[in-house]
Order: sequence, then structure tokens, then C-alpha cells
Amino acid sequence: MLNQERLKEEKIYRRRRQKKKKKRKASMISSTGLFRGLSIKVQPELSVFLRNHGFFNDGYVSSVIKAPDEFSFEDDNDGSIEFFKRILSTFYLSDNVLLMDFTDCKSIAIPNAMLLNLILMDFRMAERDFNEMYFSKIKKKIRIIKSKHLKANKCLHVFHLLDNVEVNDGDAYLYLGNQVGFVPKTLYRYNVKGAICTKVREFVNESLKASNAILNKTGENKLDGLLSEIFNNAEDHSTFRKWFVNGVSYREITNNGDTIVELNLGILNFGYSISEGLLNNRERNKEMMSYIDPWFESHQKDIRFRLMPYKKDDLYTLYCLQEGVSRLKYQNVGRGSGTMNFLRSFMFLGSYGKFNPKYRSHLNIISGNTIVRCSHEVEPYEKDNRFYLSLNTQQDINKLPDSKYLAHTKEYFPGTFFEVKIYLNNKYFTEKLNDGTETA
Repeated sequence: MLNQERLKEEKIYRRRRQKKKKKRKASMISSTGLFRGLSIKVQPELSVFLRNHGFFNDGYVSSVIKAPDEFSFEDDNDGSIEFFKRILSTFYLSDNVLLMDFTDCKSIAIPNAMLLNLILMDFRMAERDFNEMYFSKIKKKIRIIKSKHLKANKCLHVFHLLDNVEVNDGDAYLYLGNQVGFVPKTLYRYNVKGAICTKVREFVNESLKASNAILNKTGENKLDGLLSEIFNNAEDHSTFRKWFVNGVSYREITNNGDTIVELNLGILNFGYSISEGLLNNRERNKEMMSYIDPWFESHQKDIRFRLMPYKKDDLYTLYCLQEGVSRLKYQNVGRGSGTMNFLRSFMFLGSYGKFNPKYRSHLNIISGNTIVRCSHEVEPYEKDNRFYLSLNTQQDINKLPDSKYLAHTKEYFPGTFFEVKIYLNNKYFTEKLNDGTETA
């Protein structure tokens, strides 16, 4: 009798326990709007930064987010930034599935793939932190629809954004992976960049092995010079505590058996634009500005100025690239050579394309509302022992830049992106870069 009563009690206990489990499981799924209301407490710092710069808005929430046909800050800056605003707003401000449609996208630039990768990592961090903090759990679905174009799918695959993409033996690639630098709190910054410089140099060397070439000590020094200058810029212009580097190299075998390596690097910092950094320190750099302002006066007097697709801040972005110009000139009169050294190093390393039009190297700078396009047609020139970048074929900083190389955008990018594409050929690389007969 006692045993029967005990069995009944155990059955009742088990039933009650099962009911509690069912109720608990039901509460593991968050109610509508819960993530939107609470996500602000778990948003990672990049999402917070972009939210504070106007990237979140209910008007951008979408059921399907179409990628631009040319997903590139250079070719479609406004469309690219609108795409990022839509994915951020849809993820954080709605319960929608985040569905990105790349069906008609023909190509994806490295900076765009790099930023998309960073933002999607932020989304997963926000989801993880939310689920650790709150009893009600969420699982935000993120989907990408493949492109009709293999080139775009290949870039998504390289940046770990898309699986199941067939890559032929002739389409070999090497992926650097996301490298994160931290802006130090002291003025002694050089050791911070050392590890990333080493990783990028090793990445370049591995890329070159595909074409039976490798950096010797001279080549390594040239590359270290290029990298350290651009990393200095990333730190100097960042109000965000991190800066980022990523890249990919592709190998191509030509019809005559030569191997061409396409080396792509993206360097990103968030903060004020190049022109903002210069103009905000105008009063501290009066002597330097007295040297720069006459350039703008000359440009403004040109009757074509009002017809050009660029504005004052775009021109001051260009001025900031000149040798001897730095927003921090007031701290150290010796500053101002880094960016020009970087530009000249790029021109040297990418000079294979100068003689082979199919493999034109380029360097793009996206900063604020400005796009600067650097190529060998308008490379830096020397005058009175100083180097200038005029972005015109006359090689005269007092004349207006060609509109092909300087442009103003409607959408504002809160930071600076350096995009570098360099083509390297094994024979050309061995003869020109490693012999040490030229200096960058």
C-alpha cells in the first residue's frame, strides 16, 4: 500500500516537472520586440559607434536587402553605405530575418567584404551577449543569397561569408584574415604595430611563393616602410580604439605561363575624416595652413571649380596627402612625410601595371565624403626637393585635380579606408624590387 502511494507521488512529481520544463522551454524564445528594446545594452563597440553616426534608422529596416551591382565604395559609395545602414537597422531594430540578396551583384571590393565581415561578427557577439545576460533567448537568422556571378561569390567565400562555392585550381587564393590593432594611450606607438606588420609581410611572402618569388631583406624593408606609414595613419586618425587590416591575394596563370599575383589589402580606421582632422587643427597649425590655403585660393579662382564633382573638404583631403602636411604638425615639425612615403612605396611596388595596362595597380582612399583615386597616370612628382600629389596630368598642385581621381559623395563614411591593389609578376618582381637599385 505504501509502495503504491509512493509510485503515485513520483508520477505526479514527474508530470509537474515535465510541465515546468515545457514552460521553461517556451520562455527561451524571446517575445516580439524584446531584442530591439534590450539590444542597446549588448551592442558591441563597433555597432555602438555606427549607431552614433546615424547608421540605425527605422526607415532602413527591410525584409530583403539587395547588394549594389558593384558593391564597392569606389564605384558606388552611396549604395554601399545604404546597404550597411539597412543590415544594421534590420538586425537591431526588427525581428526580421536578415536576408542579404547578392543575386545581381557583379563584383565586391575588398573594403566592402572586410566591413561586412566585421559587422556580421558584431551581430553574433551581440546575440551571444544577449543570451548570456537575459533568460529569454534569441536566435537571429542571417542569410545570404548567392550571386549569379562567380567573381562576387568567390569574394564572399574568401571572407567566410558564403559556403559551397566551387574554386578551380587556377583560382587559387590566400586569405590574410582579420587583424586588429589597438590605438595605444601613449605617444609610443611603434611596438603596437610590429606583430601585424610581421603577419602582413608573411602573407605577402606566401602570396609571392606562388610566382616563385620571395622578399629578400631589401624587399622586406620596402614593404615594412609601406605598412608602417599606413598603420601610423590608421592610429593617428582614429577616435575608435581599434583599427583593422585584412587582405587576400589571387594567383593567375597567363597564356604564356607567367604567374601574376593580385595582392589586395584593406586598412580601416573609424573616427574623423582626413579633412576634418586637418581643418579642426587649423588654429594649432597656422604656419602650415598659411602654406596650404593658397592652393585652395588658386583652385577656387579657376572658373571650372564650380563644375567639378568635388568640394572644399575633398580638396583639403588631397592637401593633407602632400609631403610636409600633417594635422599633428604642431606637435612635431618633422611630421608630414609618412603619407607621401606610403604613396611613393605603392607606386614603386605596383609599377608592373604601369607597363602592363591589363594589370593596373590602384590605391583608393575613402574618408568622410571624399574618394581619392591614385594611379600611375597621376603619380607623385618632385619639385624643390619636396614631393607633391596633384591628381592632374600637369603635375601642378596649384591646378585643379582631374575629376577622375577626386570625388565627393553624398553618404558620409565615419573614418578612413585605404584600399590597395597591386599586381606582381615573378620576373618583374625579382629584377626590380629585390635588386635594391631603386628606392621608394
